Formats: sequence, structure tokens, C-alpha cells
Amino acid sequence: MRRLLVGLLVVLATGCALSSNATEPITLRVIMADDWASAPLVGEAIADFEEQHPEVRVQVQGSPFSQIPELVESAGELSQPYDLAHWHAFAAAAAGLAEPLDDLWAQAGLAEDDYLPGAVLDVTWDGARYGVPLDVNALVLMANRDLLADAGLAADDLARVADLPEHAAGLAALESTEHALAVTASSWAAYGWIVAGGGQLLETDADGMAVLDERGLPTFTFDHPRTIAVIETLASMVDSGAAPPPLAPDLSTDAISSFADGRSALHASGSWDLPIARRAEQAEVRAEDIVVLPLPQLDPATPRTVLGGSSLFVPEGAPNRELAFDLALALTQLEVGLRLAAEEGRLPARTAAYEAPMFRAAPDLAAFVRELEHAQVMPLIAYPEVAVAFRDGLEAALGGRSSTAEAMARVQEAADRWQAER
Repeated sequence: MRRLLVGLLVVLATGCALSSNATEPITLRVIMADDWASAPLVGEAIADFEEQHPEVRVQVQGSPFSQIPELVESAGELSQPYDLAHWHAFAAAAAGLAEPLDDLWAQAGLAEDDYLPGAVLDVTWDGARYGVPLDVNALVLMANRDLLADAGLAADDLARVADLPEHAAGLAALESTEHALAVTASSWAAYGWIVAGGGQLLETDADGMAVLDERGLPTFTFDHPRTIAVIETLASMVDSGAAPPPLAPDLSTDAISSFADGRSALHASGSWDLPIARRAEQAEVRAEDIVVLPLPQLDPATPRTVLGGSSLFVPEGAPNRELAFDLALALTQLEVGLRLAAEEGRLPARTAAYEAPMFRAAPDLAAFVRELEHAQVMPLIAYPEVAVAFRDGLEAALGGRSSTAEAMARVQEAADRWQAER
């Protein structure tokens, strides 16, 4: 009995020693947009990653997408940097928030040809790559075929931006509609309308990226005549009642519900609204009655729109840089991208994904893909102080608090001051 007790004590002591020497798990701190952080598919990909890396635990924080750069910066200032963040890597690099990742791209055997060109632009700054592309998108116009027909319109009638106010008035006058479309004060959506209408917010190169002077600063063009003309077109539809007043910077939830219910005939958005639109038969609209069109253009022969999507980047000072990069690869692998497209309408950044049958079988999804080649990154994202001034000016113009020319003149003055202070 004595020998048995001694043996048990030895076993317990050994166990305690092993426990005290056990390696603490590595915690990867990740911040993502709310809708991504809560997506079941993202959770599954993270669980698979943890299974393959038993020494790692991934801690995901959800946040409004627009607030992520501020939170990343604050975490760095507190010497508690995140390991991985979700935003636009090129803009994070411009703000000094992101680590260059060219070495890890090389180690992983990644090539720019693996991704759509616009997705590569979203992670590139000053010739270096600062992230891994996650998804892509483009702003397009969804239209209700039946309501177009009721107004005596065909899809081609919506090809030119100059004709939009007249046609919107006709659609809003239908007995079954409340308005033609919702015009939001989203800077991203406004940029799509602006470049489609021949305007620009700053001087850009052929890829739509900012042209920088010898100080590394862009030339802002908020007072561009075509920019003013496009915003005036949007404001005129609000003023006439063809569009509701934009009461908040983002009315996307109400806008897609209105379109799905048939209360509005048009909806400008990205492909993330397709799952909702496809389920519209539960309301008044059948999915087959929805046609996806390019935004109304200044010149339909040379269409333009804004590129959407996002990327993952490793913040400056991240304690687990290589593991964070491996997690980014896991979240952007081909199989995950295809499921995101099928289940949530998110378009993959990888070129190989577009060989999948779903992009040929679903005409509405294929229409979004066709617009990607005409889509440009919104370079203003890299200059957040100026972007805030533009948002404020846009809200003033669309809300009727100021003429478009006056509002954009104030934005131009703010941009000029910003440059002078650099």
C-alpha cells in the first residue's frame, strides 16, 4: 500500500511539472468588419486553421468597417497591435499602419496573376504589397424588369446618366412604386456614380490610382465640372421626389428591402445584395425579374464604375506576422471564396474562382463579374481626412443644405488646406 501511494504521488508530481512547463497557446488577435466576423463560413475557416495549428487560438473582434483603421492605429499606440486586420491594405500602407509582405508572398509562392488586377491594386502601395486580397466587387444598377416595362422603358434606356432623371421620374410616378431608387450618401457609391459620369475626385493613372507629385501627394479635383454635374443629377432626383432624402450616410438595408418589395424600381449596389434580391420572390419581386446593368454612363462605350471589396493586412508591429499571414491565406483560399460567392454574394479575389460553373449559370452574378474589368479602386480612401470632408460635402449636397457647386468648393478648400499642411 505504501509503495502504491508513493507511486501515485510521483505520477501526480510529474503531471503537475508537465502542466507547469506546457507552452501557452499563441493568441492571434484579428479585427474584421462586423458582417465578416460573424459569418459562419469565416468561423469554419478559422476553426480549420486552429485544428491545423493546435498551438494557436484566434480571437476575432468585429467592428464597423470604416472604424477599423482607427482601431488598428489605437492598438498600435497602446503597444497592443492586432496580428491581422481587414480593410484596404493599400490605404493602411499609405497611413503607415501595415507591414510590407513581399517576402511572405514569395515564400508562399503567390503571384499577382493569381488575383484579379483590381484586387492586387487594393493591396499595393508604392510598388510593394501590403496584404492579401480577400474579395472584390463593383457598383452596378439592379433593375426590376416588370416596373421598367410598366414605365415604357427598356434596359438600354438606362445606359446614359443624362437620361436618368427623366426615366427616374417616370418610374417614381408608377402607382406601385414609392420612388425610383434610393440615393445614399455613401462616399463609395458616389464615387461609382461620379466616375461613370466622367468625373473624378483626384488625378489618377490608367489603373485609377492616384498620381502623386514629388512630395508624394495627390492632386484633388473635387470641383471637376463632371463631378459637380453627376452629384447635381443625384441631388435633383432627391429634390424631385424620385429618390427619398438620404437621412443617413448608409441606407443600404432600407434600400434593398424597398427594391425587394417592389417599392423602388432600381437599386445601385454590390453583389452582396444578390442573396437578398434572389429571395425577393418571398415579397413582390421574382428573382428572374431582376436584371443587373452597368451604372448609367457618360459614354456607354467606355463604361466605368468603382471597385469594391477588401483585403487583409498585417498591422505594423504585429507580434505574430508569419502566423497572421498564414491565417490570411486560409481565409482567402479558393474553396472559401467560392462558398462566399454562392452563399453570400461575395466575389472572390482569385482568378481561378471564375472558372466555376456558378459564374456562368447565374446571369445576375455573371453581370457583376463583367463589370469588374471596368471598376476602379477609390483612391480617396488613402486620405481619410480629405475623405471625411468629401462625405460631409456630399451629405450637404444630397440633403439640400447646400448647392453642389458650393459643397464641392468647400471640399476642395479643405483638400487644399490638407495638402498645404503636409
